[in-house]
Amino acid sequence: MENLVESLDPPYYMAALNERQYGIKDKEEIAPTDRMVSLAMRQKGFLGLNSTRDKKGEKTTISYWRDIDDIEMWINVGEHKITHQFGVGLAETCSIKVSLIENDATNNNFNQILQKFNKCVFSKIKKISEQLS
Repeated sequence: MENLVESLDPPYYMAALNERQYGIKDKEEIAPTDRMVSLAMRQKGFLGLNSTRDKKGEKTTISYWRDIDDIEMWINVGEHKITHQFGVGLAETCSIKVSLIENDATNNNFNQILQKFNKCVFSKIKKISEQLS
């Protein structure tokens, strides 16, 4: 199976999404970061995503985007949804770091890390998306 990063032609944007406050969930046990992931998959300019957990068990989700305006729209929609659903702002629950990828990443360590991402997270994301629909 081809790695997502290998199939993307630069330039594109990468947005790293991490939880800031752990344990915040709604009545369906959905965390703000999970909500942001489900929103990303429905936004214009979304190219795909990968997720992983570090040695401490903390999840990082990397989403890929066509341009910065698409990321800004995703964040704006997310801010409204997170505030409404969880009663706190996006900035209090999630951190999002955006990077422009201008070169092919297939031959560096970052690509090797992406190849190790946890594949079972995709089934969880699909389940969450179905619950939110």
